[in-house]
Amino acid sequence: MSKIKRESNVFSIAFLDLLSGALGAVIILYIAVPKASIKTEHSDKSKIEIIIKEKKEVTRQLNKCRSKNTTYEELVKKNHDDSEKQITALKEKISALKKEKIKTPPPPPPPPPKIRKKAKDSGFAAQPLDVGFQFKGKKIVFVIDVSGSMMQEDRIGQVKAGLKMLITSMSKEFMVNVVSFPNRNKTPFKNLWHAPRFTTADNKKEVYKFLNGLSAYGTTPTREALKHVFEKYSDITDIVLLSDGAPTTFNSQKRDDIYKLLSDLASQNVFDIQVNTIGVGSDFLKDINNLKYIFLSKLAADHNGFFVGF
Repeated sequence: MSKIKRESNVFSIAFLDLLSGALGAVIILYIAVPKASIKTEHSDKSKIEIIIKEKKEVTRQLNKCRSKNTTYEELVKKNHDDSEKQITALKEKISALKKEKIKTPPPPPPPPPKIRKKAKDSGFAAQPLDVGFQFKGKKIVFVIDVSGSMMQEDRIGQVKAGLKMLITSMSKEFMVNVVSFPNRNKTPFKNLWHAPRFTTADNKKEVYKFLNGLSAYGTTPTREALKHVFEKYSDITDIVLLSDGAPTTFNSQKRDDIYKLLSDLASQNVFDIQVNTIGVGSDFLKDINNLKYIFLSKLAADHNGFFVGF
């Protein structure tokens, strides 16, 4: 009997241990599992909150970027508009300048070259200066009136001095000759040379010597003198006529018809030589309606030359 009781107690204790272990396991599951579930739930909520927060931050940054982009576009448009306005203003300014035809002032003329005097020149040195007249070229014949009226007011002296000064100022590229009218030998004119020569120092001295030998005498055969120059010197560029009176017929006091003479000279100038005239004496400054003024001024105009009275 005792043996049977001892085995029953052993079984009861083992069973109780098993039940206790199972109950412990159930309790553990009951306690542990819900807590783990709650912990996971909290973790998920935290992750969601972080994601939402990050999403808000991204949205904010995106909006900020969009705002910056909008400002940049506006700035580009503003700069473009400003550039267009500047270009338009410059175009208007250029157009206004063209209308005003603003001319740049010419540079100042260079200083005159120094005159170098050569020993053989005897005081007459070439001066490459502007002679002051608008000649057609550099091959010129001077035709000088030495009629009796040139004695008045020392006109012959003025012509000599003025022509010497003009010849002196010419550089040696010029070629000149001198024809005076009338001639004391009862001929209509007298030539210095048979053809124009370069204005070298020696040739200038010959011109000065020829001029010094001129004196006032006789009438004013302008027709014969100019006709001779047109026929004899067809290759020259210019004629310079210096006279104090209206033309007369050769070896006579009779007045030549100036309008007929002008017409004849126009037909004789077949080589288009420029004819320039210089009126000598105070009469040219007093009365522009006298025949000599009309003749000399119209002669120059007909042959594209200059007319000067002194």
